[in-house]
Amino acid sequence: MSDRAGQACALTVLAPIERGRQDLLRTLLQGLPTGAESPLARAPGTHFARWVVVPQLVYQGPPQKRDELDLAYLMFTSNFDGPLEPYLDALCGPMGEAADAIWGCCIGWPGLGDPASAKAYLLRNRLATSLFVAGYPQARLPEVLRALELRERVTRFAIGAQGQGAESLALAWRQEFGGP
Repeated sequence: MSDRAGQACALTVLAPIERGRQDLLRTLLQGLPTGAESPLARAPGTHFARWVVVPQLVYQGPPQKRDELDLAYLMFTSNFDGPLEPYLDALCGPMGEAADAIWGCCIGWPGLGDPASAKAYLLRNRLATSLFVAGYPQARLPEVLRALELRERVTRFAIGAQGQGAESLALAWRQEFGGP
């Protein structure tokens, strides 16, 4: 399985949604907070993750064979700081009610009352990653967040410094970022 790039790992889980629960699941997913308030922010090391409802396969015409799903599926994908086991612990722990509500719409979800069974469920419904590319394979999430914060600071500085002369620009740079 090609689920690693440096220290970064990939996880894809595909679980069948119980009949009649697809609309509820969509509503739950659309109502999730984003950013620091996202339940996925409680899973340490998550660089990017999302849930997607797959209602049906796309038929692109001949020569593709027409194939249809009997049920809709919930696909969860995540890029995170490895290894897998602690990440699964986080998905089956700190996410709590949100994870239970979301995966609770899927056939066979045991609930977080039994974390070992919940982890086994995710592993049983895991798909092999055939190609995983990490933008920063050696950088852990805190390093990436610091780099993004620095980029934002430099961008604000550049916008605010438009039209300054060389001396005042150098002084402003040293005041903002330090240096001789």
